Amino acid sequence: MRSNGAYAGPSMNRRRLLAAGGGVAAAGTLAACGSPEEEPEENGGLDWDADAQQYVIEEDIASGKVPLKLWFENEDLAKAQIDAFKTAFKDVYPDIQFEYELVAQNDAVSEMSLAGEAGNGGDVFMSFYDQIARAIEEGTAAPLGEYETVLKGRLAETFTSAVSGEDGQMYAVPVTTESIALFYNKQLLTDLTGSDQPPATWEDVKSIAAGYNDAAANTWTIRWVPGEIYYSYSVLSSMGWQAYPGGDVAAPGFDDPALVEALDYYKGLREIWNVPSADATPETVEAEFAAGNTPLIITGPWAFSAFDAGAAENGFEYGVTTIPSAPSGDPASSFAGMHVIAVSAYTKYPAAARVFANFLASDAGAAALYATTGQIPALNADLLAGIEGLSEDPHVAGIVAQSTQADLFPQLPEYFWSTANEMTVAVWDDLSSSADAAAAAVAGYDELAGL
Repeated sequence: MRSNGAYAGPSMNRRRLLAAGGGVAAAGTLAACGSPEEEPEENGGLDWDADAQQYVIEEDIASGKVPLKLWFENEDLAKAQIDAFKTAFKDVYPDIQFEYELVAQNDAVSEMSLAGEAGNGGDVFMSFYDQIARAIEEGTAAPLGEYETVLKGRLAETFTSAVSGEDGQMYAVPVTTESIALFYNKQLLTDLTGSDQPPATWEDVKSIAAGYNDAAANTWTIRWVPGEIYYSYSVLSSMGWQAYPGGDVAAPGFDDPALVEALDYYKGLREIWNVPSADATPETVEAEFAAGNTPLIITGPWAFSAFDAGAAENGFEYGVTTIPSAPSGDPASSFAGMHVIAVSAYTKYPAAARVFANFLASDAGAAALYATTGQIPALNADLLAGIEGLSEDPHVAGIVAQSTQADLFPQLPEYFWSTANEMTVAVWDDLSSSADAAAAAVAGYDELAGL
């Protein structure tokens, strides 16, 4: 199933999923400020059923005497997960009840700080992964306990580490994943290369472009949005540069000598996609791929619906894979987004809350997610293959593959995007040298950050 509107597009998504506006925060331990949830005994004082690999839900919740309270942003998703949970546990907990409240995911952590202490917060809450560091620091999220082992067997380390504290414990369940990737038109590639297999490196892309590009006809082998760091980062990272290498908001990495070399290589790609940055918008580049005119494009899963329609109308098949690597040989990282669910540190029912949170990463929970929203569950590829509808989707695996080599930052301030975008435009449009663009980024970032 593909859900129209499940994805908001690159500019909205990157700010919604990555920008928190407060700077990179180290994920501190909950013990630093004290947890409202008292779990003094081994295993948190909760009963763990080793055979079932789950906590034993408290009697008040199991009997239906008290409903488990859920905070979701999406009402349809809340209903779908409740129905799926009741179906999965009908023989074990036939009387369990739920109630849900609609709370914006961007606000959930801050609202839990007040509502949780007042005793009227949710037992679990949906949020974005980049909010979890704050939830740990403020003591609003509780560790997942025994479920860590279960989840680490089902999710990539990239995802589990992004929601872990300095103490090594996981404080949220990764639910969805999202990243840009390389989309390729199989028919055009076959015509150009004799094979429908996508290029693995930028040098391979250049070889194809030599025989296909025609600037006068606006015919290009590959398209992306070259003036945004959201897209350019995949090239820069493959050349050895990483943003925030130490996780410190004061050190975004613009002064790293590796960045200048990476920017030089990025500028050289103008030879295969020779358009000013202002002329390459998400709408224009995606429209040309949907029309069957472009062999390759770098974009994200929000384009699935348009590409499905375009492929059907124009008679082509497309695939999705990881972004080409640069000569350094490093994998092309990208900025990834992830929705998560956390257990409130204030809950009176920590076992039930953990069981429900973990359920969203189960086969049944992931199936309900995909069927309701069309979003990609943050599960390992072999597990995704078992989800109805998604298992028949030929494009999901490419997004997941790119997501697992993406960079997941605890938080990114909004001024990172503006500064890095200006740097990218300056290089792509040849407004300054790579060294000068990087130096300007250092100065501009420090000024905006008040450093």
